[in-house]
Amino acid sequence: MGTTHTAARTSKISPVCIHHIAINVKDLQRSIDFYKELLGFRLLDRDEHSAKLSIGNSDIVLFQLPSDINITPTARDTQSTSLNHIAFEIHPSLFERYHQLLLDNDVQITFGPVKRRHGYALYFLDPDGNKIEFFFNNTFSNRH
Repeated sequence: MGTTHTAARTSKISPVCIHHIAINVKDLQRSIDFYKELLGFRLLDRDEHSAKLSIGNSDIVLFQLPSDINITPTARDTQSTSLNHIAFEIHPSLFERYHQLLLDNDVQITFGPVKRRHGYALYFLDPDGNKIEFFFNNTFSNRH
């Protein structure tokens, strides 16, 4: 059985925020183009093997892997039952436009659009098979 965390072991400190999310990619420029041109991220910094992009208050860092490392997604990763993904909240009025943009650019949609309790979600793959979710909540305007 796994170890359980008890109240006595609970930390009284916590991180300030998520600083960035790191994503492994095979072709750095292709991934920069995908996140920048298609999804609207801003390129903040780049070197030979990595690039830092930003959207809102969130950053992602793309790391180009050596060509001999295979990062092809498994069948499990592309199925709707896989919960491993990166989620980005979008404005409700842009949901259909993003959906159409993904379709127009032959982006592999793995699940959705699907109605959620407070909005809609759509799951798709980036050029390296990393699963991404775009979602909106009907309460968007109250929080942003």
